[in-house]
Amino acid sequence: MSVEKRRVSKLFGDSYVRRAINSIVSGFEEYGFNRPIQVHAPFLVVWNFTYKCNLKCKHCYSNSGSETKTELSTEEALKVVDQIADFGATSLAFSGGEPLMRKDFFEIARHAVDRGLYISLATNGTLLTEENVKKLKETGIHYVEVSVDGAIAKTHDFFRGKDGAFEQTMQGLKNCLDKKICTCIAITGTKNNLKEIPAVLEMAENMGIDRFTLFNFVPTGRGKEIVEADPSPKEREEILRFMNEKLSEDHKIAILSTTPQLARVALQCSVTQDDLVLPLAHMEAAKVSSRARALADFIGGCGAGRFYCAISPEGKVQPCVFMPLVVGDLKTEKIEDIWVNSPVLQDLRDRQKLKGRCGKCEYKYVCGGCRARALAYHDDYMMSDPGCFRKITEGD
Repeated sequence: MSVEKRRVSKLFGDSYVRRAINSIVSGFEEYGFNRPIQVHAPFLVVWNFTYKCNLKCKHCYSNSGSETKTELSTEEALKVVDQIADFGATSLAFSGGEPLMRKDFFEIARHAVDRGLYISLATNGTLLTEENVKKLKETGIHYVEVSVDGAIAKTHDFFRGKDGAFEQTMQGLKNCLDKKICTCIAITGTKNNLKEIPAVLEMAENMGIDRFTLFNFVPTGRGKEIVEADPSPKEREEILRFMNEKLSEDHKIAILSTTPQLARVALQCSVTQDDLVLPLAHMEAAKVSSRARALADFIGGCGAGRFYCAISPEGKVQPCVFMPLVVGDLKTEKIEDIWVNSPVLQDLRDRQKLKGRCGKCEYKYVCGGCRARALAYHDDYMMSDPGCFRKITEGD
């Protein structure tokens, strides 16, 4: 058997890949072959597991800090895991707040692993002690994403609101690497740290980190208080072009971004290339033939309400962690019913409903802008993303 055939065989032997493929096929059966495609169940559910946090990050989308009495009980949380698994979702990400501050985290995570879900943890890294990382490994956590806001302590600690946070986070990353846990460094791009993003990527690769993710800044939660830190369209375009250049190079580290415009930048920069490195929001980039460019229209763009959704600490369902819109309540409703019937999620799946510049743009299927940013700036999740550099004369 050739190397490529062995690789494909191994891929389809992965239970998580099979679950995702089943969701795609079932989506075709239930909704037809739409542009963009609609899946049966979300590939990813991001669960803001708690509001409790030991830091005070300036750009925190959930305005976390103190635990609230309205958070789900352990029994309720276990039932939420069962709902997600029974529906056929592929992966569950514990976020927050700081998930490791909730005492029942390992119990809930273990149950999710036992239910066949791919489990990841989004953390500030300060609590990734040797003991906790050992427990993560023993629990079966597949992936740990650690937020790093700068290449130096001064920048990182400024964002995190705590001196010494950078040093703790770096040690936490090293502890994960020592236990051979798949690890990611994630950075949110702002005016304060844009110039450090290349250095953070280089640092991550030198450390042996598996993935690097650039997050879009969305002025929601505490982020509303620092809206002036949002990069200008020109600044965002420059960093996306840098990201696209890195994607076209050979790197041991996987490079991802939640910014939908990165796919548009890649297409614009690949006019004369035979092979296109196509980055899709939240997913690893893939090298495809330029003849397969049309596929991007079916799977590209913002994944909120299409490929993933979010859950609040109270069990409320949202299209995205950056979109404070409640579309259902898992205490009284099933996630399957919410996913299928929510008018908001249905809107997000229909690019024909996009308004303003995004609605008129030729790249609305491969990109379509960030719906959370549209909501934050226009109070309308179908309006244009104001962060796009592309000039269109008509629109908002």
